[in-house]
Amino acid sequence: MVSTSRILGAGVIIAIAISILSTVYMISAVKSLGESINSVRSDINSLSQSISQNISRISSTVENSLASIRYLNTSIRSIEANLIDLNGSVANINRSIASLSEILSASSEPRVSVKYARLFQVTYDGPVKIVRDAEGQTILLIPKSLSSQKVLTDMYISKYSPQLVIYTPVERVILMSATQVAMLVRLEEECRIDLINKTVLGIMWGKMYTWYIPRIASMLERGLLKDFGWADNPNVEEMVASKPDLVVIYTYAGSPIFRSLKAAGLPVVVDNEYLEQSLLGRFEWIKFLAVFYNLDGCAESIFNRVENLIYSLRSSVVNAAPTETQRPMIAWFSVFRGRIYAASPSSYVVDAINLAGGRYAFIDIPYGAVSQEIIIARSSSIDVLIYSTSKDYGPKSIEELVKAVPFTADLKAVKEKKVYVFAPTYWQLGTAYPEDILRDLMKILYPGLQDLRDWSLKFFEKLE
Repeated sequence: MVSTSRILGAGVIIAIAISILSTVYMISAVKSLGESINSVRSDINSLSQSISQNISRISSTVENSLASIRYLNTSIRSIEANLIDLNGSVANINRSIASLSEILSASSEPRVSVKYARLFQVTYDGPVKIVRDAEGQTILLIPKSLSSQKVLTDMYISKYSPQLVIYTPVERVILMSATQVAMLVRLEEECRIDLINKTVLGIMWGKMYTWYIPRIASMLERGLLKDFGWADNPNVEEMVASKPDLVVIYTYAGSPIFRSLKAAGLPVVVDNEYLEQSLLGRFEWIKFLAVFYNLDGCAESIFNRVENLIYSLRSSVVNAAPTETQRPMIAWFSVFRGRIYAASPSSYVVDAINLAGGRYAFIDIPYGAVSQEIIIARSSSIDVLIYSTSKDYGPKSIEELVKAVPFTADLKAVKEKKVYVFAPTYWQLGTAYPEDILRDLMKILYPGLQDLRDWSLKFFEKLE
């Protein structure tokens, strides 16, 4: 029993000892854990502070980056604006280059020179043309390609103070005379450009003429060309309503038409080719019309070719009749209501006679002074008579001529049947084809001329 009690007592003691040891160990472990926790807490605090500092630095960096991005965006927008300005400047430069190119192109176009005509002039200043018409108007022609260059056009307008400014080439044209139509037809044919169909609105006196250009008559009949009425009293309201950019007329003493058309605000220019004193001077008005179409070079080429041909023909006549006395003498007149209308010594007629190798019978008589007595006194010297009318308005035979104008019976030309009148085409087409007028006259004066052996008269008809 005692042993058992001892054993139990020892077990209790041991259990208590173990309990105490466990408690001590737990206290030590708890203490150690507390220290670890404190260490961890300290590490966490340190880490937190480090993270906070890093976040602060990152925030600062981000803010700086955002500021940089904002600055970069501002810079980009500025660059974009500059690029837009630069593009605008480049566009302006391109436009300026294009304008300069247009100016240079217009300035380098072939030009016309006026050699024979007295009643119009054409001069050039860079890309523009300054034209003086038969009424003395100063007309400034500006290429349409430069119409947007206001500073440039204003400078030229200020410089020349023109009565009229026209932008070329013209596209809506009204004409007054058949000779103007014939000139445009020749330009059309030789420059290979459609002028009548595309640009001519109509003609004054259009249906009053007998047309020897068939398509003009057809176009008038079909209403493709307007007849604007009598030349001295046209339908001004209809002309204004047609909005022409050019109206070409002719004038004569006492004619009110120029002033009335100007007063209506129409762009009127005056073509008085019929008053020129030389054959080539009349024809040179083809250049006047051409400059409004920017066909200067083509018109100059046509004119030079005709001029060269005329003087080539002239040289063949000089060989046929080298002295003045060998050249046939021509009388050129008609009689209307008892009055004699003889060509003026200073007219294109006498120039044509001289070019054809003839002599004018009344070269020493002032215009208007040729009388029946003078004609009779020179009748035996007159080799050829050009009775200046057509069969439509005058004699159709020598017999009719002598009956209507008895004093012509004594003329050498009448006795030898060398009497000619105008063909119906003379007034309408003759001005535009002066080389053919000359060929006709040379054929009349020198029928055996080899260069014209196959030539048939175009503008004159022989009375039988």
